[in-house]
Amino acid sequence: LLFWINCSAVAQTKIIAGLIKDSHSEEPIPFASVQMKNSGIGKLSDSAGRFFLRLTTEQFADSLTVSYVGYTYFARALSVPAGDTLFLTINLERGSIQKEVVVKSKKTRGWYLWRKIVQKKAENDRYRFENFGYELYNKLEVDLNRINTDKFKNIRLLRPFGFIIEQTVDSTSEDKPFLPVFLTETISDYYFQKTPLKRREEIKASRTSGLKNESVQKLLGGMDQNVNVYNNYIPVFDKRFVSPISDNGDAFYNYRLTDTQYIGGKRFFHLVFAPKHQGENTFLGDCWVHDSTFAIQKMNLRLADDANVNFVEKLSIIQEYKLVKDSIWFLSKDKFVIDVAPIGKQKFGVTGRKTTTYQNISINAGSVWEALQKNKKLEETVLLPGASEQTELYWQQQRHDTLSKNEKAIYAMVDT
Repeated sequence: LLFWINCSAVAQTKIIAGLIKDSHSEEPIPFASVQMKNSGIGKLSDSAGRFFLRLTTEQFADSLTVSYVGYTYFARALSVPAGDTLFLTINLERGSIQKEVVVKSKKTRGWYLWRKIVQKKAENDRYRFENFGYELYNKLEVDLNRINTDKFKNIRLLRPFGFIIEQTVDSTSEDKPFLPVFLTETISDYYFQKTPLKRREEIKASRTSGLKNESVQKLLGGMDQNVNVYNNYIPVFDKRFVSPISDNGDAFYNYRLTDTQYIGGKRFFHLVFAPKHQGENTFLGDCWVHDSTFAIQKMNLRLADDANVNFVEKLSIIQEYKLVKDSIWFLSKDKFVIDVAPIGKQKFGVTGRKTTTYQNISINAGSVWEALQKNKKLEETVLLPGASEQTELYWQQQRHDTLSKNEKAIYAMVDT
């Protein structure tokens, strides 16, 4: 009888699983609070933004809520799924961090954490090394957003290309459909020397949808990617924005320590920051900080609504760091997402997504020094023979990450 009761109870339970992402950058949001509104059942998403809850059929008659500092509150009514598992992709919209920050005194716990980060900057900045090198994978996607698909199909000159709309317009968010139109990938070896300053990049593979131009391919490598959150200022087009971990960041930002989490057995602090004053060249965002080295493990930056950058509607900068040699936090991922509205926010615009990943990292190595001896000048970018002719099998084996559905659709569209 007990065995039958147990089996019956298990049969009546179902799983709700999901992934929580930033609606703009599409980056997963770790440690967001996931909870059933009425029953209070819930947990935090993991470090990759995933979660799952096991519920009885009766408990499904409820609303799922998701909250995370700096984002608007999410709620969705649930119904019992036909299968055993209901999977959701939850895109959180950005809210106002400014309203959530309450500063009772100048020196808060967040302020002390910021101070520790600044004190350890010289020990954590990768440019402290005499030399370093890595394999770099760079991917750039350009989309047209706020596309009116009906108008597109009715333009006489574009009617023969109506299949593009059917194949590539992403309508997962019905109010924000977009058309992926351009994609390029590069794989290269990058070398840096501090004294005297030398840089070299050897592009081993380059693939661009609809464009084969050596000078353009060189520009899409890693030579000019100089976003370094440890610097006092971060360039955004023709303006300089104050880094949240600038030496005098407390003159521009309010800081709040919101959480502590363990990732892979290591303890991290969650630091949230917001501008002190409107109209200044500063960011909204948050970061995760390693508790003993006070190195940045992940940094999320985004422009405030009142930021003065021409035609830019939204901008996100994400950097992730990983441990090298068990003691060095080195950059592992760099992502830059921008929405541009050249003719107004209600008209069509352009979204650019540039993602860079770093592997096979060498620090203070003789191989880096040897590679830099090939330079005929201090900075050199070389497109190796055959780089533009690599096979599909090569890309499948060598690219650091798989292509998304939309990225695959761009290549298919151009080939067609």
